[in-house]
Amino acid sequence: MAFAAFGVDRLMFGSDWPVCLLAGTYGQVFGLVRDNLTSLPDAAKKKILGGNAARFYLHRR
Repeated sequence: MAFAAFGVDRLMFGSDWPVCLLAGTYGQVFGLVRDNLTSLPDAAKKKILGGNAARFYLHRR
């Protein structure tokens, strides 16, 4: 749903660590995200897993 609503240019991976530890390990939480990205091209994965955040924060200076 998030992919359809926002597209890969407006999504960023983030967690609510350490709160996410109540539901599972950080690895398990990241695994859920990674599993949901498998159908996307590598360029889209790179955007979501860091590229969009870098672009956003670098342009906020």
